[in-house]
Amino acid sequence: MIRVWLRWLFRIGMALASALFVLGGSCGWYAFEIEPYRLTVEEYQREGRQGRGDRLRLVQFSDLHIKEDFTCQDFRKVVERINALEPDLVLFTGDLYDHWTRYNEDEELVALLAQIQAREAKVAIWGNRDYVGGSQDRYEELMARGGFTLLCSESTFVTTEGGSRILLTGLDDGMMGDAYVPDPQDVPASDFSVLMVHEPNAADNFLSYAYDLVLSGHSHGGQINIPFLPEINHEAVSFTIMADKYPRGNFWLDEDTMLHVNTGIGTTHISARLGVVPELTVFDLSL
Repeated sequence: MIRVWLRWLFRIGMALASALFVLGGSCGWYAFEIEPYRLTVEEYQREGRQGRGDRLRLVQFSDLHIKEDFTCQDFRKVVERINALEPDLVLFTGDLYDHWTRYNEDEELVALLAQIQAREAKVAIWGNRDYVGGSQDRYEELMARGGFTLLCSESTFVTTEGGSRILLTGLDDGMMGDAYVPDPQDVPASDFSVLMVHEPNAADNFLSYAYDLVLSGHSHGGQINIPFLPEINHEAVSFTIMADKYPRGNFWLDEDTMLHVNTGIGTTHISARLGVVPELTVFDLSL
């Protein structure tokens, strides 16, 4: 009888080990081959201060990290999805290439950026990767050729048909550049104000300026988020400088200012995502 039980326990143990091996292999395959090429859309509503009745749709994307395993062919479906959302504003919060000297597709990338449609404006800021790896001498030209206004601690206004003034302030990169708010007096002069900053932790440096919405990226949400093991995601986010305080999603910096941290499109360091799907963010503004 004991031998029978031992035999059954051995078989059960072997079956569990095999199942865990298969599960681990399947998760690894999914993390490297499937999830990095998925795309989700997160939608939010925000109201302005004046109540003019204007409506404006803002779409944010971030952290493309174009490279050998995420090429312009993969970016094409992102462009198609952005256009399907019919945005008024398209905002890119930095990191175009992962490392330009190792891999680049400048002409194809410019063509795709130019295909992005926005009724009012397309605006971008610098990310840390746009300053390194050969990108620093090309990023401004590539974004301009793609129809984007690149802000480097600068502001611009968009005025809607109904007369609402939207302030867009784009900061220089917080790690590699000189990030500052250029015209603080413009913030209260607008009907709705948006601050774009690549590294989310840097948002704390600008709390006194009372922007309505702060948009960031950089963290990639840690890329790996295993259920019931939050410490793994925490370590993954901590590996990215200036991202651990605000890893992903929405955070109220005060009662009026919301920070949204986009999880990005591409990957860096490792070409995998698990539990952190690439995203586009939509804000439907009632002004």
